[in-house]
Amino acid sequence: MKVYQRLAMACLTLAALLSIAHIVWTGVHNDMAPAVLPPAGEALQGSAPYTFAVMGDSRDNNSVFESILAGAQRDGARFIIHTGDLVGRGTKNQFEWLLGELQEVNLSVPFCAVPGNHDLTLGPNRRLVYERAFGPRQYWFSYGDALFVAFDDSDGKCSPEDLQWLDSTLARLRPQYGLCFVFTHIPPRDPRPNGAHDLSEDAANALMAVLTKHTVTALFAGHIHTYLEDTVDGIPVYISGGAGATRDEPIVPYHYLLCTVNGKGSYQIRKVDVPDVTNTDYAEYVYWVKYPVEKSLAVSVLFLLAGMAFVWLSYRQPGPH
Repeated sequence: MKVYQRLAMACLTLAALLSIAHIVWTGVHNDMAPAVLPPAGEALQGSAPYTFAVMGDSRDNNSVFESILAGAQRDGARFIIHTGDLVGRGTKNQFEWLLGELQEVNLSVPFCAVPGNHDLTLGPNRRLVYERAFGPRQYWFSYGDALFVAFDDSDGKCSPEDLQWLDSTLARLRPQYGLCFVFTHIPPRDPRPNGAHDLSEDAANALMAVLTKHTVTALFAGHIHTYLEDTVDGIPVYISGGAGATRDEPIVPYHYLLCTVNGKGSYQIRKVDVPDVTNTDYAEYVYWVKYPVEKSLAVSVLFLLAGMAFVWLSYRQPGPH
């Protein structure tokens, strides 16, 4: 009997604690944090030399991501480019949590993201949720004499409509700038032996045809959780997917890229490594993000029912109560 009473007390206590936690969480996080929007369609004033930071695939370790954001700002990056996979499954709950985390780090420079497959393609209505959090999935902006274009290839296919948008955008704007950088999520080619984390052959060919037509300076991508350099159809490709996601071969430290734009149309890329730190937000992420808040109420109800069952069993046992 005493065993059932202890089990009942434990279950009812857990149910109460989970319910209280749910009430506190929904009170604090009643509304989505402010969106983090890129300077889409803006011509930002600046002159060479200057630096910008590139990073990608931060979805598994927010502590590493925060270190990278801090490092990029310390290094004087004028803006930050993220090549996608900001979250694991692209739900409203996950984007809401990430926006809150970005608000806490007090970003002082523009944050320019392009969606990854984990942000858009793992469920319905992801596009609307993504755009509410991080703005349009495709856009352009300029800084000084350089044009920056975000292109969405997160489905691995590159739709004709998206390629038409890219072609027309570059045809209209590329002649006005000395440099042109395109950033996307999935690279046109996986340069690793037997690598398969890239676009379909047809999509890669179609994308590179547009980029070479308009003499794009370089392409930045993520998706592969390491650092790789490649050249496709004469265009340098920099693959950086080391901002927190579980690392792929060849294993390199977590990192971001610093691109320094010099005068006369030249640029330099430097990989900046960051320590492999424990994800201090892991418990919060698992409970509130990976397993949405609604599930916490379901678990609370299960513990409540279990506690009531153990109370009933304790009274069914012979002996004093």
